[in-house]
Amino acid sequence: MSGIDNDSTHRLQNAEQRLALAIGRLEAALEVKAASQATSAHKVDPALAQELSRLQGENGELRALVGSASERLDGAIAKLKTQLAG
Repeated sequence: MSGIDNDSTHRLQNAEQRLALAIGRLEAALEVKAASQATSAHKVDPALAQELSRLQGENGELRALVGSASERLDGAIAKLKTQLAG
């Protein structure tokens, strides 16, 4: 019976080695995939970058217009208050 036990032990050791190698290959594949995803996450679509730049410029122009309109409204309100008070 000890021959059967040695054979079973040998097969079990081989299976453990194959499992360890398979796990190592899976871990390596996962690391490669994670690195690839991290790299692609930093890539920027040129069309989106251009649109972002355009929208940021438009935002600046609109802020300037709002500031100008606000100053004009403040001036008009001040004139009305002066006329109502006097």
